[in-house]
Amino acid sequence: MKYLIYLLGLLWVAAGTMSILYTEEYKGYIAGFLTKMNRMYLAIIPAAFGLLLLLAASSTSHKGIIAAIGIIGIVKGVLIYFNPAGLFDRSKEWLEKLSDQGYRLIGIIALVLGTVVISWV
Repeated sequence: MKYLIYLLGLLWVAAGTMSILYTEEYKGYIAGFLTKMNRMYLAIIPAAFGLLLLLAASSTSHKGIIAAIGIIGIVKGVLIYFNPAGLFDRSKEWLEKLSDQGYRLIGIIALVLGTVVISWV
């Protein structure tokens, strides 16, 4: 299970780095991905990552925090799937209007979160 945590952490670090270094391309990629991908299938991604984090939390030194991040991922997947009050569309519009500095901030958060998760193994 440690390798699963390492993999998820490295994916966070990679996504954060891409968001910081290649902001315009990342912004275009995310916009295209959210437009082309069916919302029902898109909900599987955060739910699966959350479930994997929840299952692998026992192999880390901070089980509770990793489990909480996993639960948040599962809840995010459920909210994307059921889309209460058009939440997904509002989130997609917010991401489209977000400035380059906002994307860099999201990248920094992802980079720090990935690094922290990796260091807690």
